[in-house]
Amino acid sequence: MRTLSWWRSRPARTAAALLSLALCGGSLAAAPAAAAPGSVVVSEDFTAGTLPSGWRAVDGTWTVQNGRLYGTSAGSAANNKITFGRNLRDFRFEATARFESVTASTRWTALGLDVPADGAVPWWIATMRSGTTASNGVEFAQRTTANAWNVTGTAAAPYAAGTGRDVRIAVEVHGTQARWLFDGTEVLRTTSLQRSTTSGQALLVNGATVSFDDVRVTELAPVNPYLRAPGSRVAVIAHRGASAAAPENTLVSQEIARRAGADWIEDDVQPSSDGVPFILHDSTVDRTTNGVGAIRSLTAAQLKALDAGSWFAPVYTGVRLPTLAEQLADLRTRGGNLLLEIKGSHTRAEVATIVQVIRDQQMTGRVFIQSFETTALQYAYELAPEIPLGLLRSTLDADPVAIAAQLHLTAYNPDASALLGRPAVVAALHAAGVAVMAWTVDAAATWNQLDTLGVDGIITNRPAELAGWNSYTR
Repeated sequence: MRTLSWWRSRPARTAAALLSLALCGGSLAAAPAAAAPGSVVVSEDFTAGTLPSGWRAVDGTWTVQNGRLYGTSAGSAANNKITFGRNLRDFRFEATARFESVTASTRWTALGLDVPADGAVPWWIATMRSGTTASNGVEFAQRTTANAWNVTGTAAAPYAAGTGRDVRIAVEVHGTQARWLFDGTEVLRTTSLQRSTTSGQALLVNGATVSFDDVRVTELAPVNPYLRAPGSRVAVIAHRGASAAAPENTLVSQEIARRAGADWIEDDVQPSSDGVPFILHDSTVDRTTNGVGAIRSLTAAQLKALDAGSWFAPVYTGVRLPTLAEQLADLRTRGGNLLLEIKGSHTRAEVATIVQVIRDQQMTGRVFIQSFETTALQYAYELAPEIPLGLLRSTLDADPVAIAAQLHLTAYNPDASALLGRPAVVAALHAAGVAVMAWTVDAAATWNQLDTLGVDGIITNRPAELAGWNSYTR
């Protein structure tokens, strides 16, 4: 799995410097002082015998006894919390936790990843139940402004936390993405955190008494979001959604891919004749709808009237072509991230419209733009340098690292067959801080080859199968 964050600025000089260091055998220079990577923001062992300065017991009972912090929640409806720390974009939050007593094995404790000092919703947590071997033994979840749960991922830990047992838990957060570690083993990740600019960290208890020790928050350096850590699984990227199971480039295909465990939805965008960005792969609507004609010759109203599902199977009759805005709204509210291909030649104004829709939907932190068209990528960088970029290639460039620096790329995304013909390219790109995402692969044998090479993501028509393969091989 990649060390989950967005790489917010990617000027050509950064990639060039990384390449120079790699070629010369040098090491990376320290990050800018503002990032303060490696600095310990919170370190508390509770030996003072009182609540640390700046820690705020919002609700529940919080006391320090015998060198540990104890939190008690009276019942399952009480999400009691103590807040501390400060707002960080990239950080590692770890603690030793021990369930002293629970009202049921479903009760939990959590590391608060983005929690306001007063505990007000919304907030994000990484949850651990007493019964951690359950399918939802660990979770990433949000408490929404409506005081409801939005659970973005669940998993089982390798053994039960139970009661009376110390467990070292940790979460590494990079922007909107995070990974969950249980006694040093990665058990879960999310790519769907919604971050604030003011909230800090917290500890939470629910229907239990939990004690904590050695709480530490360490600021991390920003990194390329797609470079996976050694031993972690390759990212599952659903090609046009779950296109082997549902009509491609539709919201239903997106939903099936999300439920299958895809990390990213890959879709294509093109404008209608009146300038509305729609999700469609082909230059015409003939193949995947009941209509005919070029997408650029049809108005938004005409496109929305088309049936985009019955061609695939009768059960999908009436499924519509989504606009980019509709797709992003669905991802924003239901979870998920978008690998968005700008399909075909686009003017600067057309790319500007795409960028504006992404910003209007508040999804700049969860969209990655890719294209075969270098001019489209250049426009995107000029208009929105905060959005990561990837170059699609059917054949490899003579010097992929150089083109990556020239275009400010976060990822280089080649055809899998071309990549397997020049496997050394992967290491060269990684040395330059550039991720590699291969397309479009549906066979386990090729997944294994690409995984062995160390590619960071695989684009597939079969996200459920790739997610299952990932689980089996890890």
